[in-house]
Amino acid sequence: MKEFYDVTDPEALKSLAIPERVKILELFEDLEPRTAKQIATELGENAARLHYHVKELVRVGLLEQVDTRVKGSIVEKYYQPVAKLITVKLQVMIEENAHQLSDVMFSPIRTTEKDLMRTLNHFIASDIDVRKEYKDTFAFNTTEFYLTKEERKQFLAEISGLLQKYRENKNESDRRRYKFYDILFPYTPPEPAEDSDEPFEDID
Repeated sequence: MKEFYDVTDPEALKSLAIPERVKILELFEDLEPRTAKQIATELGENAARLHYHVKELVRVGLLEQVDTRVKGSIVEKYYQPVAKLITVKLQVMIEENAHQLSDVMFSPIRTTEKDLMRTLNHFIASDIDVRKEYKDTFAFNTTEFYLTKEERKQFLAEISGLLQKYRENKNESDRRRYKFYDILFPYTPPEPAEDSDEPFEDID
């Protein structure tokens, strides 16, 4: 498996605009190979429909088959992402697929929102004992800061290193699975409101 892979192919970019395929790629945080059936089971999806998305990810080069195992009369194919970190060259996306920009950018947000809402709904519907298990499990943070280009590179490198450190943790009985989502983008202030000639009346 490569360390990094830059997505430049238009067909691969289209796959990143489909929430189901984004969730498949996100599932490999632990870097462990999986069969299409295992992926479907973990995601709670229909196996046939999920297998189609796996085949499409392989076709566009985002997933690759890394092993084949024979169990009786069954041949199991194991897959992994093409790299530990898959990134998109934004310039290429804008130049060649500007109409898909929002879909690609927001697909991970949509899948994360669904995961979060499912967890929150489970939390709300649970009894008191189950709710105790969720104590000190949620974290939320949003902030703004100023960075030079070099500081931005350093910041992302530090974040990447920290994430990799914890991604190497194995799935063990004393560990709960967490989902972490972060996004960094240059802030554009809102346009100033146009002055209106209409008189303002405070009626509250």
